[in-house]
Amino acid sequence: MLTGRLVVGLGSPVASHLGALGVAKSHLLSCLPTRSGLLSRSLSSGSNGSGKHSSVYITDTDGNVNANTPLLLGLVNYFERHLPFVGYFAPIGGSANPGSGSHPMDRHLRLVHDTFEPKYDVKQMMGVPEEEAVRLVAAGQRAELLDRVYAAFAAFREMHDMVIVHGTSVGSGKLDAEIANAISSPAIITCQAKDRSVADLRRKVLLKKALLDDHKIPQLGVCLNKVVNRNLIVTEIHNKLQEDGLNFLGAFPDDPVLRAVRVDEVLPALEAQLMLGSNVTLDQEYSAVYVASQRLEELLELMTTDGDTRPLVVTSRDRLDIVMGLLASQVSIAGPNVAGILLAHAGGAPNRTYAHSLMSRMFEGLSKGYRGSLLPILATNLTLYDAVRRLDRLRGAVLPTSTRKIQHCKNMFDACMDAASLVAGLAKEEQLITAARRVTPKMFAHSIKSKCLANPQHIVLPEGSEPRVLKAASEVMLRGLARITLLGDPVAVAAEAKKLGADISSCNVVDPKTYPGVDKYVERLLEARRGKNITPEAAYDAVTNDVNMFGVMMVAAGDAAGMVSGAIHTTAATIRPAMQVLKTPNLVSSVFFMCL
Repeated sequence: MLTGRLVVGLGSPVASHLGALGVAKSHLLSCLPTRSGLLSRSLSSGSNGSGKHSSVYITDTDGNVNANTPLLLGLVNYFERHLPFVGYFAPIGGSANPGSGSHPMDRHLRLVHDTFEPKYDVKQMMGVPEEEAVRLVAAGQRAELLDRVYAAFAAFREMHDMVIVHGTSVGSGKLDAEIANAISSPAIITCQAKDRSVADLRRKVLLKKALLDDHKIPQLGVCLNKVVNRNLIVTEIHNKLQEDGLNFLGAFPDDPVLRAVRVDEVLPALEAQLMLGSNVTLDQEYSAVYVASQRLEELLELMTTDGDTRPLVVTSRDRLDIVMGLLASQVSIAGPNVAGILLAHAGGAPNRTYAHSLMSRMFEGLSKGYRGSLLPILATNLTLYDAVRRLDRLRGAVLPTSTRKIQHCKNMFDACMDAASLVAGLAKEEQLITAARRVTPKMFAHSIKSKCLANPQHIVLPEGSEPRVLKAASEVMLRGLARITLLGDPVAVAAEAKKLGADISSCNVVDPKTYPGVDKYVERLLEARRGKNITPEAAYDAVTNDVNMFGVMMVAAGDAAGMVSGAIHTTAATIRPAMQVLKTPNLVSSVFFMCL
């Protein structure tokens, strides 16, 4: 971890913060503390090791493959921490049509591919396209289907030490068992718990167990999805499954974050285009849909009255007053909390632009001149009526662009799954052997973050109201990687964080202009710059008006272990105070990790 004093200045804020914490540049990949020595003893190398490969087959009692996203992302992320080559394979998948107002049923292929970025095409992660599989099953050619699935899986397995195989909803549950048998993979049974009693859950699981037993498929355990009363059900079902000879691996709650629809999910569902905003502002949920057909003042009054509601406002393209009014209210720290604006086709002449070019120029000017987070504005060619209908049918999903949901899935896996029990089951089935020796980027990141978790340090971030800094600070605090102090006006910082949906309640926010201990820092600066003809007034001005100088003085006084800056400040502005006060032994101007 950090020793002595450290100041880091980098261009990318998220990379900067992680660099200061000793974490490789990534999307804050989740960090699971090793529960026992079992992990290092059991996990093995297949592709570049002994030649033995392992796999886990996920099969659902209802064939509901879409409910397993937290489990799938969590498993891949977990094994990537310990093995060099981990893959995801769908025996049957591919070209499902997303349809109107929904998401592709087989979205997991693209999700896993884009999240973990393997060095091969997404098509290699699939056995047989869904349409082709349905045709073969209907024609009674199951044997040919199984042969093709096995051939594709065998080629894919040769590239990996561990493969997470996602079962199929095509055909009956028997086809799922036949595929698991064909590829010789032990299974995890999943079951949706929402609106089901413990007796019903047990019956569903035992039916699936009997089917797998008939096909001689060992079961690693049972995982429940969408559990409402988690504590009560977990205790009861755990005891029942033990009586049935099944291992209970964990239960994922019916989580509101995953149920919520995010602004970025509206783009593909409504075939919309992004007119204003960024990935940071798109990656947040909305809690309601407001159709803005009233006057602007009535809309603002409604949103002010609704308090904590964070709506997506839908209006027609000819309502420029709504657009400009909401943009102005968003810039104000006292304005209502809005997740985004969706502009629908207003009717009339097809070639009428409704000042589209004027809006585009104004948005471009805002993007270049305004440093705060900008309200995302989307536009669709659908009519207002059709757009609202699609939004009403839209259900929350985890897309490749849903950074926060992806991280949340990994966090849920860490909190809800007994990974040590899973690994023990795999070892019992002789699926895993000698530990891998090659250190991969995932292993490296996990090792560094484990050190951060073991000894969290105090980091000061001078650019406290910068959107990317706030998002990074929220994630760092959520993961327990460090203690964070943000510099800036507490009211402005809190307002900006609220716009982003970033939880900074655990962060300390300090305003250099009103900090009661500023005299201590002024004295230290005078001492450090003795002989440079700096006056007390000039020292006071530097400490209170230059956030980088204030952050450096926190480090110099021992009030912080390190400072990270450079998101909106130049390298010179970041480094100069450190060189003046801390001198070069305590200074790092750039941090890069090259992970090959």
